[in-house]
Amino acid sequence: MAKNGTEFSKYAQAFFEIIYGAKSRKAIFVKELLKMGLTVEDKEYINDSFPTMINSKKQRSIEMDKADQLRKYLRGDNDISDIVSNLETEFDEDFRKRYCDELQDYDESRIMEFARVLKINVNEDDIDEVSEAIAEYYSYNVIGSAIQKRTKSHTSIDGSKSVESKSVHSYTISEPEKRELLRLCELIKKSLASLKRQTDSIIKKQEDLNKLPSSEEVKRWKIYLESDVNSLKKRFDEGYLELEKLCADAVGFLEPKKGIHKSFGTIITIAQNISSDEYRITSPKFDYSSFAVIISKFNDSYNRLLRDIDKI
Repeated sequence: MAKNGTEFSKYAQAFFEIIYGAKSRKAIFVKELLKMGLTVEDKEYINDSFPTMINSKKQRSIEMDKADQLRKYLRGDNDISDIVSNLETEFDEDFRKRYCDELQDYDESRIMEFARVLKINVNEDDIDEVSEAIAEYYSYNVIGSAIQKRTKSHTSIDGSKSVESKSVHSYTISEPEKRELLRLCELIKKSLASLKRQTDSIIKKQEDLNKLPSSEEVKRWKIYLESDVNSLKKRFDEGYLELEKLCADAVGFLEPKKGIHKSFGTIITIAQNISSDEYRITSPKFDYSSFAVIISKFNDSYNRLLRDIDKI
C-alpha cells in the first residue's frame, strides 16, 4: 500500500493491485471504485461526471481530461472531498451493506489479502465479517477523511467566523457528527473485541506450550507452538497500533464536546490511557483483569451513548 497520498489513494492503490490484479485501466477502475456503495442517484452523478465512451472495438475509455482527473485521485495528487461534497449518499449502515454486497463480486481470497494489507484484524474464516470490516474501514478512514478535509477547507475561509462559533460548537453536535461518532465508537468496540479474542488465544497457546514436557519427542511441536504464539503476538501489536489511532481520533473528536454527554468523558479517559502496557498481552506488565475492565467500561459507555444519541 502506498506510503503517501490521500487516504483514498492508499486504499485505491491497494484495491487495484490486490483485488483487480492491476489489470483494469486505471481511470475506469477509479470510477467504478468511487461508485461502490452509493445510491442509484449518486452512481448516476459519477457516470455523468466521468462519462464512459465505447469505441468500435467495444473497448471502454474516458475522455482524456476526465481520465487524468481520476488517475490523480489514484495517485493521491487530488483528494476526493470535491466529489464527496456533491453526493447525497449517507455513509451509514445502509451504505456499508451496499458496499458489502458489491464486494461479493470479487474473489474471496483477494478480499482476504486486501484486508490483511489494510491491517484489519477480523476472523478470516468469515468472509461476511471481513467484508463488513472493509466497508467500515472505507466509510470511516477514506470517506471520513474526505468529509473532514472538506469541512476544514470551508471553515478556514473565514477565520473570524470559526472563532465566533467555537463556543457554540462545544455544546452542539450535528447529525453527521453523531453518525461519525457512532461509527468511530463501533470501530473501537470491534477492535477491542478482536484484540480480546487474540489475547485469549495467545494465553491458551502459551498455557499449552508451558504444559509440554522438555523432551525430543515433542520438540517439533513445541517449536511450532512457539512460532504460532510469536505470529499471534505480532498480529496483536499491529492491531493495537490501529486501536491507538482510532482512540487518538476519538479524543480529538470528543475533547471539544466533552460536556455534551456523560459518556464522552469516560470514552476520552479510556482512549487517552489505551497505550498503557497493562492492556497489552505482549508486555510483561500485562494485566488481564485490567484489560477486561477497560473493555467493559467502553462497551457500557458506548451502549449508553447509543440509547441517548437521539436526545443530545
